[in-house]
This record gives sequence, C-alpha cells and structure tokens, in this order.
Amino acid sequence: MARRTRSPWWVLVVVVIVGAILGSVIAEAVGQYPGAGILARSVTAGLDPPLSIDLRLFTLTLGLSLRLNLATLLGIILAVWIFRLL
Repeated sequence: MARRTRSPWWVLVVVVIVGAILGSVIAEAVGQYPGAGILARSVTAGLDPPLSIDLRLFTLTLGLSLRLNLATLLGIILAVWIFRLL
C-alpha cells in the first residue's frame, strides 16, 4: 500500500486563492442573467475608505477589503475538493 505524502500548506493557500478568483470571474460572467443573479450578490467587509497616515516624509495607507459571493464560496469548496482528490 503506497503512502500518500502531504502537500505543503502554501499549496492549499494557492489552490484556495485560485478557486476564489475563478468563482468571482464566474459570478461576474453569469451575474447579468436574471436566474443566476444570486451567484453574483456579494457581501463586502473591510476598511472603506482605507486608513491613511501622513508623516510628512511619506504617507502610509493601509486597507483591506474582502468581497464574498456565493460563486466565490463554491469555487473555494470545489478547489479544496479537487485538491484533496490529488
């Protein structure tokens, strides 16, 4: 019986990011159709507007925004499922 080796954690992170990007692309592509509009309905969380600190010598701007929709979540779940199969 062959022993299965574990992939590094960063491979899973990359797979999740790729799944999220593909899910977002699919959501924007099918969002224009009335029946599939629920896939494109999104929720945004984060700093809006970004935090800016002016220190005279340079300006530091910090911000992070996370936009999730149903297609993004489905893309992440599908990517992790495919990852586990390999």
